[in-house]
Amino acid sequence: MSTPIATLTAEEREQLARWEERPLPPDEFAARVAVPMSDYERESFEDMVSWFTRRYPTAGDRMRAIRIRMRRLRRRTA
Repeated sequence: MSTPIATLTAEEREQLARWEERPLPPDEFAARVAVPMSDYERESFEDMVSWFTRRYPTAGDRMRAIRIRMRRLRRRTA
């Protein structure tokens, strides 16, 4: 049995965006940083790092990729 996908109204999306983009008070930041990663988070992070370093094995490859993406982003937002 599949779980239904939650949908948000435009107002809820706006409220969530405001909450996510708010400045994080230092005590809340410290509390979040103090929580250890779960096994799932650690594995996901390690998988992403592994993929990234295979895809961009050298510093030059990584810088080239960043420059390309920045050019694309500038064109898209212009």
